[in-house]
Amino acid sequence: MAALVHSSRATAACSRCHLVLRLRAGARGLSSDVAARYEPQRLHPRLFEPSEVVSSWLDPAALALLQDVELADLTDTDPSSVALRSVATEAREIYSFPLLSPQACRMLVEEVEHFQLSGLPARRPNSMNNYGLILNEIGLRASLSRLQAAIAPLARAVFPAEGRSLDDHHSFVDDSDVTLNVCLGSDSFEASGLTFCGDMGSADHRLRSYKYAHRLGRAVMHLGRRRHGADDITKGHRLNLIMWNYNKEFRASPEFRARSFAREGSPPDAECISYTHDRDYEAVSGVQRPAPHLASSAWCPPPPAEYDGFGSHNK
Repeated sequence: MAALVHSSRATAACSRCHLVLRLRAGARGLSSDVAARYEPQRLHPRLFEPSEVVSSWLDPAALALLQDVELADLTDTDPSSVALRSVATEAREIYSFPLLSPQACRMLVEEVEHFQLSGLPARRPNSMNNYGLILNEIGLRASLSRLQAAIAPLARAVFPAEGRSLDDHHSFVDDSDVTLNVCLGSDSFEASGLTFCGDMGSADHRLRSYKYAHRLGRAVMHLGRRRHGADDITKGHRLNLIMWNYNKEFRASPEFRARSFAREGSPPDAECISYTHDRDYEAVSGVQRPAPHLASSAWCPPPPAEYDGFGSHNK
């Protein structure tokens, strides 16, 4: 799935850490029904043509990068070295690169705004985003599958295990194996970076490690197990295309199945906590959860992984 995430000052309270909302029974039926009803109302029909994705969506620099990596993949050249020379290494296992052209960003934003005026029902990407939109459900699944196929060689080059084979896409820590996040712009906005923490299950998985600044059309690619969250926006609003990519082979591997939680050595950073999942949210943030009932289902960290003095003080 790919999702369009709308962040604004008004939605800052629900933009800490994005967590997956699985498809409910009957959701695919709703998806096909909405897509069929929206088809005659489409604003930019070209967006819904998979054959147009490479030629019309991609920034020329992205096209050159992806072609170089794909060529290396077909020859004796190491694709990883080619990829790592061409992308920006923002931090450990966090890479950014130009992906979508300004025109493609504009058309996607306009299409989403047009859909929102249609009155058709829309499921939200997850429980922490009240304004996002699942793009697969308005008829863009085929085009987004083509986009996934275009970036697959790059994902495989920088993440050989997790990105070896991208079998499906959903679109936010994260239930994906490899996540793609592209800023589409919209009104001028201030702040709202993307804060990265540690890998899920590691001793430092709730400690801040890096802050990424979004730029129009530029993609950031990272592993889904890396905990992350959108920072609060101080002005304007921003639209991002987020694609969760899955690798069924990796998910069946001993490496994936053997995941566990290490004991945390200290309280978490406030930027790295989630009110839907973290048991110590109130103690760390100093505020109540926006939805108090979520405290009963919060599970992180598991009791054996609790730090000393768990939940007894603010950091």
